Amino acid sequence: MLTFLIICTVTISSLAYGSLYQPQTPEYLKCPYGKYFKDIGKPPTCNPFAQVSCPPGFFCRGGPADQPGFCCKSNNPCKLGEPYSRNGNAPHCLGKSGISCPRGYTCIGTKTSSSVCCKGCTYRGESYFPTATFYNTEGERCTCGEYGKVRCTKPVNDVLYFTACRGANGKVYKVGQSFKVDCNTCSCTSNGQIICTLIACPTKCKYYGNVYTEGERFPARDGCNTCTCENDGSVSCTEIACGYGK
Repeated sequence: MLTFLIICTVTISSLAYGSLYQPQTPEYLKCPYGKYFKDIGKPPTCNPFAQVSCPPGFFCRGGPADQPGFCCKSNNPCKLGEPYSRNGNAPHCLGKSGISCPRGYTCIGTKTSSSVCCKGCTYRGESYFPTATFYNTEGERCTCGEYGKVRCTKPVNDVLYFTACRGANGKVYKVGQSFKVDCNTCSCTSNGQIICTLIACPTKCKYYGNVYTEGERFPARDGCNTCTCENDGSVSCTEIACGYGK
């Protein structure tokens, strides 16, 4: 009898301190791609049977018997594989209640939405596997670190290796790519420069939202006169008195 009491006491004590009892999230409440967070605090609950809606891109994952659940992200936010998960549930990684992403992962998302740990690094909208190396548009050599951080350094002897060029409009072009600027053809070179042909483009004139080239004739807005696109970009029109009301 004494032995039985000792065993029971040890078991109850262990349960009280959580060494044996580890609560698991039910399958119907898990969010493999992350939960919606209205703010940095706790995620709000939803009820799929009570028409409690979730924001766009999320769905309500409630339980049986009208049990409230969480707004789960519908699609995988990671570009490289699945998010880091604990027993099938992707934990939040931003804010005071967020976890620290393990080695090889970086936190993706926002504080007011779902944030999960995705594999690799994210740099200027692109994803890279850990230890991957690449060159940015400035010609620097970049490396994806084990903890999701990208480090870029200038190569030795200041020799830059460009994989793209940035145009005047901010658009990025790959090396060897050709594109049009007005009537000229431009291309991105391996030294990060854009070279273009120097053809003199015809003068263009604008007239009430329409564009015409030098020497082109077109009807005036009044419907009875004729206009011409001049070589200085101006528009000249005849001044015939229109016979309105006839």
